[in-house]
Amino acid sequence: MAVSNAQKKSRDKWDKANMSVLGCKVRKEQAEKFKQYATEQGKTANAVLKDYVLEKIGEKDGTDE
Repeated sequence: MAVSNAQKKSRDKWDKANMSVLGCKVRKEQAEKFKQYATEQGKTANAVLKDYVLEKIGEKDGTDE
């Protein structure tokens, strides 16, 4: 089922108020190696990075938000 425009607007508003994006620059070759590593773990690069950040700040609890 498609997400309605109202649902998208509500989600975007919540994300803007409650979420932040972290980022870093690495060489393309390193990024590809990391993406391959994540795939081998059965995860996305985002999931691997998020797990790492939460672990390091002591908030690894298995929830998405």
